[in-house]
Amino acid sequence: MLLIYLVFSATFVFFSFVVFRIIVRRDYLKKSKLSTLSSSLEVLIFALHANFIYLFIPVKWPNLPSLPDSLALRMISIFLFFFGLVILMIAWFGLGSGKSFGQDKRRLNTDGVYKYSRNPQLIGYGVMLCSFVVIFLSWYSVGWFFLYLVISYFMVQTEEEFLELRYGEEYRKYCGDVPRIIKLG
Repeated sequence: MLLIYLVFSATFVFFSFVVFRIIVRRDYLKKSKLSTLSSSLEVLIFALHANFIYLFIPVKWPNLPSLPDSLALRMISIFLFFFGLVILMIAWFGLGSGKSFGQDKRRLNTDGVYKYSRNPQLIGYGVMLCSFVVIFLSWYSVGWFFLYLVISYFMVQTEEEFLELRYGEEYRKYCGDVPRIIKLG
């Protein structure tokens, strides 16, 4: 099981690197937006990651194992899931689906939750994933979350390069004012 997990993880990281740092980056540089292929590959990366959980939970897809007996763990997990979902939805609708999928880049959005984080959608989704780590706590689930951080980094790195080219000084100022993760003060 560990070997399968490690091989899949390494393959997944490589595939994610190729998608975000080569294919998506090329689209941004040549077309100033994502192609249908790039958008589809991004969705595929996150769908594969979401289903990667089935390599370490003790049930077959699409079922989930029963929740632990601990009410505290269940409550923390449920809170994290819905808190992350709220952040994700506010960020997504605040940005718009066209921008969320790299199609509409007419203006830099620095309003709403984007005043506090340059990547609130990824933060929200990450918090949702933390709920699964809490409820299915193991080294495998921590590794699964770490994979999310790696693929998110590839995606953010590519998007930030494009946004700096597209918006120049306006984007550099925004980066100086708003952190990549979250502004705490």
